[in-house]
Amino acid sequence: MVPTEQATADVATCADTVLVFENSEDGSSARWRFEDAEYTVVEHGDAIYQILRHPDPAGALVLFTVRIDSTMPTRSANVVVDMATGAFRVLGADYIDDPLYVLTWLPDGQIAWIDEHGEVFAGSLETQTPLAAPTRMTDLWFVTPDRLLSRDEALQFWYFDLTQSAWSPLPPGESEKITTRWIENAAVADDGSYTFFFYQEYSAVLSNDSGTIQILRPFDSPEGYHLTLGPTTGDTIFPPQQIKDTSYWFFPVEWLFRDFAQVEYPARGFIVDARTGEVLGHEALGITAEVAIYDSYLSPDETWVAVEVVEDIVTLPDRSTARVSDTWFVNLVTGETRVEEGEFAGWDDGSQADLDSARSCAERGITIDLAPSAEGG
Repeated sequence: MVPTEQATADVATCADTVLVFENSEDGSSARWRFEDAEYTVVEHGDAIYQILRHPDPAGALVLFTVRIDSTMPTRSANVVVDMATGAFRVLGADYIDDPLYVLTWLPDGQIAWIDEHGEVFAGSLETQTPLAAPTRMTDLWFVTPDRLLSRDEALQFWYFDLTQSAWSPLPPGESEKITTRWIENAAVADDGSYTFFFYQEYSAVLSNDSGTIQILRPFDSPEGYHLTLGPTTGDTIFPPQQIKDTSYWFFPVEWLFRDFAQVEYPARGFIVDARTGEVLGHEALGITAEVAIYDSYLSPDETWVAVEVVEDIVTLPDRSTARVSDTWFVNLVTGETRVEEGEFAGWDDGSQADLDSARSCAERGITIDLAPSAEGG
């Protein structure tokens, strides 16, 4: 497909791509900024509930999941866009119940995906090869070096061997250990050894060697934290990220609620130990117990976590009044910590990137029609 483009007359130091999703629930759009060799989502409409970027920092492919109808059951579309060229592919425009894991990144710039009919394909923006799934699939992950992990509508997990083109289910009784229909937080370990699933009530670790699942239940009597995931309209869901060379996972969720000194308050970002399913608190992070853990951020190289803390507890319940006192920088591999006064200022040059959407940037527009007749372009 050929995008429509327009450029501003001003000389700009940045470049914006504005994607308009026709036939989305509210005519949603997204502004994607390229500056200093980095991409940033400046703003997006409420109907866009997932933005999944290729894990390679040099990669230009991005998946946008856009709600078409919020009436229950909801309907949504999935679109892969090459942000460098403007080319895109609509994977399907009638997904039911807001699925998240319908696409996974493969080596060499390839992708694998599930269409709205539950069929599985591998290919690119221009090509596709059907993988002859034995049943209707709903979720999909890549397991390095050469397998896919998928789940079907009967809640059964399957592996697909990309070298042998063969499907195989988990051993009897294993899939039944995870009973929740939709998977909201899951990812495969960097080395492919296991897949980690996180729920409010429990976590699960699937060994990709044996195909067996271990259920972890740390929430029966939590100490030091209370966790309630609470996405709101317009929140964008991103998958968990493994902190490099550790068993820890960073969850960049939009909102969660913590308890501290009998005060419940909204925060963003948290870390889970895949060995226990525990959310890391003060002791594990090496943070003094006299302050409340607030928002957390993972460094681009996935090695450091920046954790904002609040001393003035009474300001916590309302995010408009919460006052961050310090930012703790924690390296969970070396155990090193350091503290800087004030709010987290960003990972680059000591200051956060300027996300002002009104800046003068070169601009191009890409219009993507999500009507069913527009699929597969």
